Amino acid sequence: MSGLSIQQILSARYRTSKTADEFTMSLMDVLGLSTKASVARLAIGRSLALGAISGDNIDAKGLEIPGTSLFTQQDVPIWIGMLVTHSIMYSNVPIEAMDTFRNQIRHHWHRGVTLLMEDWQSQDEDFDRFLETLINRRAELPETAPEPTTTPEPTTVDAPQDISTQLVKALADIGVKVEVKDTIHGPRVTRYKVLMSDVNQLDKLKKGLERLSLLLSLQQARPSLSHGDEAKTVFLDIPRPKKTWIYNSFDQLDKWIQTIPHDQDRLLVFPGVNAMGIPFSFDLAEAPHLLVGGATGQGKSVCLHALILSLILQHSPDNLQLALLDPKQVELSVYRGSKYLYGGDVATGNDPSKERLMDLVEEMDRRYSMLEGLHVTNIKEARKKGVNLPYIVVVIEELADLVLQDHDLEQSIVRLAQLARAAGIHLVMATQRPDAKTFSGLIRSNIPARIALTVQKRTESSIILDETGAETLLGAGDMLIKTTNNPTTRVHGVYISRQDVEGVLLRKS
Repeated sequence: MSGLSIQQILSARYRTSKTADEFTMSLMDVLGLSTKASVARLAIGRSLALGAISGDNIDAKGLEIPGTSLFTQQDVPIWIGMLVTHSIMYSNVPIEAMDTFRNQIRHHWHRGVTLLMEDWQSQDEDFDRFLETLINRRAELPETAPEPTTTPEPTTVDAPQDISTQLVKALADIGVKVEVKDTIHGPRVTRYKVLMSDVNQLDKLKKGLERLSLLLSLQQARPSLSHGDEAKTVFLDIPRPKKTWIYNSFDQLDKWIQTIPHDQDRLLVFPGVNAMGIPFSFDLAEAPHLLVGGATGQGKSVCLHALILSLILQHSPDNLQLALLDPKQVELSVYRGSKYLYGGDVATGNDPSKERLMDLVEEMDRRYSMLEGLHVTNIKEARKKGVNLPYIVVVIEELADLVLQDHDLEQSIVRLAQLARAAGIHLVMATQRPDAKTFSGLIRSNIPARIALTVQKRTESSIILDETGAETLLGAGDMLIKTTNNPTTRVHGVYISRQDVEGVLLRKS
């Protein structure tokens, strides 16, 4: 930020749009806050958790507030760091002048307070539920930075350390006697194969994992336990420090896909590698629908890009169409202009997304009439008879925004989930708000495949996976994947940048 100083930023005055200023005043009353600056900080934090801000012009007709109200001498470096980093990561634009800094504040404030007002309305203006939403999102000062546009791989990776001795001692401290038989270093965890002296101590080991985490100084991370491959053995996966992590890039995804046989009736997707570094994939056509859930900044959008690119790299537009619904208008706009798009464009905003969803229900009904006329029961049989019917993969970037804006849409989603598989239509729905209201029991029972990235609460993990565990993940694309008739598997996500997406779309144009 050449030419700018903290003193300049504190002595300046800031404003947002007239509409956002009105929202700010309303939320002051809702939250019982005495200054607009308090709401502005919540709004800016809410916006910083998302991707690039819109390039649309917004007015600056809101009333000014002083920088000394918006920031304090103690926290202003943190806010500056987040704003500058966000601008460089998403727009590749450095903030070097005061006008640019004010503009960033105005746009983030406008976007953030608009979303906060939507949150308030989506919670039926219930104060307790709205406050819980704010707490869960950690909106005022996000702990997780926005996902970068370049690979997060460090320039150097420290060698993993073998902590077998410390592990045996720590287990002894919780009353479990073991012997380490083998050690395998995965990308982010090290797997210790341990022989138990007394298998009756297994329950004690299961209950002692949290204490084991404390004894091994794993911070918020937690070891995971699974059955071993020999009698009286178990596997303990111990998370390692981030400086020892090995990341997977788009190049690896590209190579994995080149090694598999081509099958036009399989929708194989590669979200990443398992805990031991082996590529993990599953067939979306068999899934047949998928929910992806996780807290803001934990890799949900990157995971969606990995799934989408997996499909594009294997199929032509004649064999695959993508119905992309992006109510927040943030993540999926990069696919605009692609020949793969069902309907010719990305459906951005709530109303176009709703229209696209209704179009898909009509398309499903049309396909069923066609199948009946061909005397077949599913798309595979129709394709064998020479009917050129492409698969359609529907990607909803934020399920909650659709369901909470129009509860009637839940019926359309459920109908697609119940019937669309035979017609060759498959759903991939993402949400950062995994609760019973946005992911109802009726939807949940018809979406068997699940991906859970890091969440904040055990209850959120239970809603996504029907089991706990996602609350102890490591973040940065660490996930648990549950598919039909398969055990829950830990997967470390492959990193996909915007440049990777653009490169694939150019290659496949």
